[in-house]
Amino acid sequence: MKTLSKDALLIAPRQELIDTIEQLQMRLQEVEFTLAWFQRQVFGTKSERFVPDNSQLSLDLGVAPIERKATSLPVAAHTRTKKQPVEGHGRGPMPTHLPIIDVVIEPEHDVSGWKRIGQDESWEYDCKPQSMFIRRYIRPKYVRPGDEDAGVVIGNLPARPVEKGNMGPGLLADIVVDKYVYHTPLDRQRRKYEAQYQVTFAESVLCDAVRNAAFWIEPIYNVLAEDLLKAAYLQADETSIKVLWHELKGKAHTGWYWGYHDPIGKIVVFDFQMT
Repeated sequence: MKTLSKDALLIAPRQELIDTIEQLQMRLQEVEFTLAWFQRQVFGTKSERFVPDNSQLSLDLGVAPIERKATSLPVAAHTRTKKQPVEGHGRGPMPTHLPIIDVVIEPEHDVSGWKRIGQDESWEYDCKPQSMFIRRYIRPKYVRPGDEDAGVVIGNLPARPVEKGNMGPGLLADIVVDKYVYHTPLDRQRRKYEAQYQVTFAESVLCDAVRNAAFWIEPIYNVLAEDLLKAAYLQADETSIKVLWHELKGKAHTGWYWGYHDPIGKIVVFDFQMT
């Protein structure tokens, strides 16, 4: 009977260990590759996030070669060609819906006795800062001489957005449009009025202006809300917001701000609810 030497008995387990180590190393490389792939899907850029659909069959469509056929064109001998003018990057025609202020610039040269043969025109956009003005109501008082019983006659003030207030409808509209259309906070508007017009409004006064303007446009809001509820399809979203409520003193209450959208009628309505 042939017996194995001691060295042969040691070599066999060693080779098995080497094979096992190589298999584990290959498995580790596969796991690292898979992990790197998932990391790219989660944290990588959008261009790296393509996940192929394994159920989708591939179409082995070959790309047909494009045959270029040579075409012959008759060319007249000694034919002069006129180059087409290259269109520049001009500003386009001057708008006609804007007010135009003409500035005539005469030559510095004495043109007495000269004949005008034309003119050169150029134009530019410009604007003036928004202007603020005071509307002062002057109401003369009249009495009838010798008739004390007639009393004093004076004209009535027109209806104004805020009774005994100092903001006209144009200023109220300007504050609301800047806040909700151009997203300008009231504090920034307050600083704008101080810097441009040297007029100081307390921020609480601007808040009252927004509230007073909302009172006058509430009928429009109600009409939009009625039209919105007639829509067959609506989109809605809710947002919680902390508010102070006079019935809950000393702590903030969680209210709900709802947004409704009619994608067909292009109507958006916001609604606030305390609960």
